[in-house]
Amino acid sequence: MLFEDAGYVNLLPLLFWRCVFELRAGRNILLDRTAQKLGRQIAGIWTRDWIAKVAQQRCGAPANRPLAEDAILVNGRWLVDGPVEFPSSPRCGTVGDEIAYIVCDRTLSARLAPADLLDAQRQQAALRNVTRVPAGGEMISYPWDLIDRLSELLIRDWQPRDSAIDVPFDTQTLTGPMDQLHIGERAQIHATAILDASAGPIYISDDVAIAPYAVVEGPAYLGPGTRINPYTWIHGGASIGPMCKLGGEIDACVIHGCTNKQHHGFLGHSYVGSWVNLGAGTSNSDLKNTYGTVRVLLNGVNIDTGQMFFGAVIADHVKTGINSAIPTGAVLGFAASAAACGLLPKYVPSFGWVTDRGVSAGKPDRLLDTASKVMARRHVDMTDDEVELFFDLAGRVATYEARGASPG
Repeated sequence: MLFEDAGYVNLLPLLFWRCVFELRAGRNILLDRTAQKLGRQIAGIWTRDWIAKVAQQRCGAPANRPLAEDAILVNGRWLVDGPVEFPSSPRCGTVGDEIAYIVCDRTLSARLAPADLLDAQRQQAALRNVTRVPAGGEMISYPWDLIDRLSELLIRDWQPRDSAIDVPFDTQTLTGPMDQLHIGERAQIHATAILDASAGPIYISDDVAIAPYAVVEGPAYLGPGTRINPYTWIHGGASIGPMCKLGGEIDACVIHGCTNKQHHGFLGHSYVGSWVNLGAGTSNSDLKNTYGTVRVLLNGVNIDTGQMFFGAVIADHVKTGINSAIPTGAVLGFAASAAACGLLPKYVPSFGWVTDRGVSAGKPDRLLDTASKVMARRHVDMTDDEVELFFDLAGRVATYEARGASPG
C-alpha cells in the first residue's frame, strides 16, 4: 500500500491534479517505479479524500480502503533503492526524521487511517511507540529534488535488458555504446537525427518520432507517441511523458504526458505537468545573473532551493502565449494562463490569468472548457470525477496558496 503524508503540500501545485504516486521520477511515475524496485504489486493507495476518486482511476488501485492485518505502507515520496527486506512488524523505516514505510501488525493496522498520515501531528501520535529503523534511500521534499536527481535516476533505472532495437535505423545516427539504446516498436528516427548515448542511456518508447536534425543526448526517456520536431536539442537529462510534442532546446526537464512545447524557445531545469501548452517562443531562465542559489515561492513561503540551476514549476493545464518569458524559479499554478508581453510574474496562482494589466482570477468554467477541448484533441475525455475535481480546486487552491499550506 502506498500512502501520502503531510509532505505532499511542498509538491504543490503539481499535486492539485494528481497524487504523489503519479509524479515522474526518472523513467517512470513513482507508483510504477516503487513497485518495480520493491518487486511487489501495489495493493492500494492512501491519499487525500478530495482526490481519491481520480487517483484510484489513474493508478488502477483501490483508494483509502482499510488495511489488512499484515499490511506494509510505503511513503509515495520515498525513492526506493530496492530491493528491500522489510523487518518484522510493527516497525517504521525512516529516512532522517521522515517515515519511509510502516510494517503493521493487527493492532497498528486497525488504528491507522489515511487522515492520520496526512497530518504531521496525528502521524507522530499514531506511531509514537513503534520501533524505528533506518530505511535507506532518499525522500522527495520539493519539485527541484526530482530535477537535481534526474540524470542519476535515469541512469539507475536502466537495466541491461532494456537494450533493444525493435525497428531498423541508421546506426550512424548513434554516438556512444549500442547497449545504452532502446528503440521501441514503430518508432521513426530520421537518418539526420543524432542520438548521443555517451553520457547515459536513451530509452525511445513505442511510436516515438524523431524528425530531421534533432539531437537527443542521454540520459533521456521519451514516452510512447512523443514527437520530437526538427532541430530540437534535448540534453542534460530528460524524462518525457507519453504523447508530447517537443521543439527548441530542452535542458534537464521532467515533462508529463500530453504537453506541447513544440516551437523554438528554451526550457531548462523545470518540472512541467500534463496538458500544458507553451506558446511559440516561450523561454525560461534557470540561472540567476548573480549565480546564486534560486529561491522559489511555494504556498506563500519563499524557499531557497540550494540549487544554482532551477527553472520553473509549471502545473497541469497551464497555457502561455507567444514569446512568454518565464523568470528564474517561477511557479505557474494549476490551469494558469499567460498572455502578456515581457517577463511574467515569478509567481502565478492557480487559475490565474496574466495580461499586461497584471494577474486576475480566471473563470473556472471557461478554463474547464479550454482544458476539455485540449484533451479532446488527443481523443481523451475528461471524466466526471475530473470535472468535479477541477471545480473543487477552484475553491480549494486559495487555502494553500494565499496563506501557506495546511494539510487535509
